[in-house]
Amino acid sequence: MLRTDLSRDNSLIADVRRARFITPWWLAIPFGAALLPVVTSLLAPLAAQPLLRLMTSLLPGPILKTYFSSIVTILAYGFAALVLLLWVRLVERRPFHTIGFRPRRMLIATPLGIAIALLFTTAVMGVLVALGMAGRTPPGADPVGVAALQGIVIAAVMYAVQASTEEMIYRGWLQNVLALRPGAPLAILVTTIAFTFAHADNDGFGLMAGINLTLFAIFLSLLALRTGGLWASCAWHAAWNWSLNNVWGVPLSGIPPEGGSAMSWALTGPSLLTGGAWGPEGGLLATAVLAGGMVWAGLWRGLGDRKAAVPTPPPVVAPQLASYRAPRRK
Repeated sequence: MLRTDLSRDNSLIADVRRARFITPWWLAIPFGAALLPVVTSLLAPLAAQPLLRLMTSLLPGPILKTYFSSIVTILAYGFAALVLLLWVRLVERRPFHTIGFRPRRMLIATPLGIAIALLFTTAVMGVLVALGMAGRTPPGADPVGVAALQGIVIAAVMYAVQASTEEMIYRGWLQNVLALRPGAPLAILVTTIAFTFAHADNDGFGLMAGINLTLFAIFLSLLALRTGGLWASCAWHAAWNWSLNNVWGVPLSGIPPEGGSAMSWALTGPSLLTGGAWGPEGGLLATAVLAGGMVWAGLWRGLGDRKAAVPTPPPVVAPQLASYRAPRRK
C-alpha cells in the first residue's frame, strides 16, 4: 500500500529502510547541504573553460552564445545527480528509485504537479497584470514569441534537469534519511534551511525572497510526502521555474530569461508586490499562493490507497437476553 501520511510509515520515508547502510544524520546534513553548492559554485566553473573550447568546435557561434549557460547548467546539475546516484547505490546499497521514483502514481502525480505550478504562476502574474504592475515590452536581445520556440524548449529541458536534481537531493534523499529517525517535521525544517541557503547568493535576495523560499521548500516537502514520491514535486518545481522565466519572461530568483520567452513583461511598482530584481517569487503575491499551497498540501489526504471500509459487526447479545427479548418482538 502506498502510504502518504506524514509519519515514518510514509512510503517515501519507509523506502530508506531498504538501504544496507543508512547514512547517519551527522553525515547526511553536511553532504546533502553541500552537494549542490560545491558542484555549481566550485566544480562547474572549473569545467566551464574546457567545455567552452569543446563546444566552440562543435556548435555555431550564435547557438553557443545563446545556450551556453543552459548547457552548463544541465551538465552541472546532471553531475550532482550522478554523485547522489553513486552514493545511494554504492554506499547505502539500495535501488535509486527508492528516493522517490517508483513508477506507481507517475502518470497521475506528474501532470498534477505541472497543473498546480501553472495555476500558481498564472495567478501571480495575472494579478500583477490586473494591477497594472506588469507591462508588455518589445523584444530585446533575446527572441520573444514564436521566434523563441527553440530557446523555450531548451529551457524546459534545462529546468527539468535542474529542478529534478534539487528535488532528488533535498526532498528525495536528505529529507527522508533524516525523517526516518527524528521524524518528518524536523527533517522538513533542516531541508528547508539547506534549500534556502543554497539560493541565498543569487542577485536580489532579501527578506521576502527568503520567506518565499522557505514556503516554497515546505510546500514541496509536503507535496512529495502527500504523493509518496518525487514525480509531483519535480514536475511542479520545473514548471514553476520554466513558466515564470520562459513563458512569462520575468526574472526567476534574480536570473533573467535566457534563450527567449513566450512573452516579455516589465515589472513596475513596489518591490513588496513585484519582487524587484528577484522577480515575482520575491513578492507578496507569491507569498500568498505558496502559503495557500502549503496549507492545502498539509490538509490534503494525498494519493495513497484508500482502505476499504470494514463493516461493523452486529452486537453480540447474550443467549439469555436473546431468549428473553425474543417473545417481546412479536
